[in-house]
Amino acid sequence: MTGGNKKKTENGTESPGAPAPEQLQIFDASEQDSEAVRILKRELQEKITSLTEANRQLKRKIFDLYTIFEISRNFSSVLDYHQLLDTFIYTSMAQVGSSKAAVYLERHPRNGVYVMAEHKGSGDFPEGNLSFASGSTLLEYLTKLNRPCSTGELISDLASSREREILSKFHPGLVVPLIFQSQLGGLLLVTDKMSGQEFTMDDIEFLSILGNKISVAIENTRLYEAEKKASRQLREAQEQLVHSERLAALGEMSAKVAHEINNPLGIIKNYLLLVRKAVRGKEQGLEHVNVLSQEIERIARIVKELLDFHRPRGLEFQKVNAAMVLSDVLLLMERQMESKKIDLVKRFDPGVPQIEASPESLKQVFLNIIINACDVMGEGGRLEVDLTREDDQVSIKFQDSGAGIPPEVVPRIFEPFFTTKQPGKGTGLGLSVCYGIIKQHGGSITYRNTDQGGCFEIRLPVKAKPEVYGDGQ
Repeated sequence: MTGGNKKKTENGTESPGAPAPEQLQIFDASEQDSEAVRILKRELQEKITSLTEANRQLKRKIFDLYTIFEISRNFSSVLDYHQLLDTFIYTSMAQVGSSKAAVYLERHPRNGVYVMAEHKGSGDFPEGNLSFASGSTLLEYLTKLNRPCSTGELISDLASSREREILSKFHPGLVVPLIFQSQLGGLLLVTDKMSGQEFTMDDIEFLSILGNKISVAIENTRLYEAEKKASRQLREAQEQLVHSERLAALGEMSAKVAHEINNPLGIIKNYLLLVRKAVRGKEQGLEHVNVLSQEIERIARIVKELLDFHRPRGLEFQKVNAAMVLSDVLLLMERQMESKKIDLVKRFDPGVPQIEASPESLKQVFLNIIINACDVMGEGGRLEVDLTREDDQVSIKFQDSGAGIPPEVVPRIFEPFFTTKQPGKGTGLGLSVCYGIIKQHGGSITYRNTDQGGCFEIRLPVKAKPEVYGDGQ
């Protein structure tokens, strides 16, 4: 058997010839099949890879949607403003793998100034006085875009110098506009991934959807907080009205009694002078007269306080630096607090404006409250004095570390002659007079028990709104 056609040479030998046609066809078919298999395998591998990636993306989308669904459900049940922001920031950071993030919201609803409301993570954050302002090119662009945008794009093309200061702390990263009813409610700023990888479309889509959800939740929380604040203010106003009416009635009655006492008191004083002359030279008699004189002066002082409570003397209002008035009173009480080992902590906001008030009357109020706090704490304690601005009012808080006041008697502490001190330690008129002075300034004075002790808070308007307490007669 030969392996193919052979050709005889001139000398009779045989030489191999060209392959037979059948062998040539078999060889070509084998090569073509191998190439086709390779192509098929490559295409199949590419298809498998594509399907695997599509499956991964689909799983990621399902997970993201499920996460958003769960978060949205939780958002709708969270009514605490700061808890809501914390949850939002932590979720955003965890989902995209960012090292830090911050939320910028309007300082006051619809005022157009966006300040850092909450931040989480490690690293440097912008200073608190830096903010975004409504109407800037950057904010208008983000509002129209309504999707996350890279910090690099915004820094190079749109941001002002102050906005670049903020964005640089999150660069490279993303800025997510928080849109509610086509209006910009705030901004979420996140840094790039800790892994060093770039944000994927899935990341951007997730943050975009989450931003829209949190915008609704923030608005709901704000509405709830506003309603709660309005309800609290209404309740406080009602309580203040009832309290004022009660005090006015007590004051009127006390004033009438005081007037009736003053007349016989003057007569007693005159006859006491005659008695003093009559017992001159008699030591025991003079001692008795002195005791009577002291007690009569005490009665006269109580009568005066009663009249001051019912009809405070005319006050001269002027521009007053509340911090200086407070500092003067605290300096006056410094030695007494040191002797009782009471630590003083002062926190005065430098941004508090001057107020229209009577400085001497305010000193009387501050002194009374501080003396009461020192009496309550006894030996050792801590007194914290805070001075801040609250919208168009100035707030002064006196927080002591004493035992506080029993809740059942708190509503009565401003009533004349009511005192929680031991017999003989006070007349029960100090806080009543303070109440009258603060009311005459158009302000308010309240007390509440805290975890640390007791806290008096005085609120005074920046611009005086004097009120006449009592019947004014």
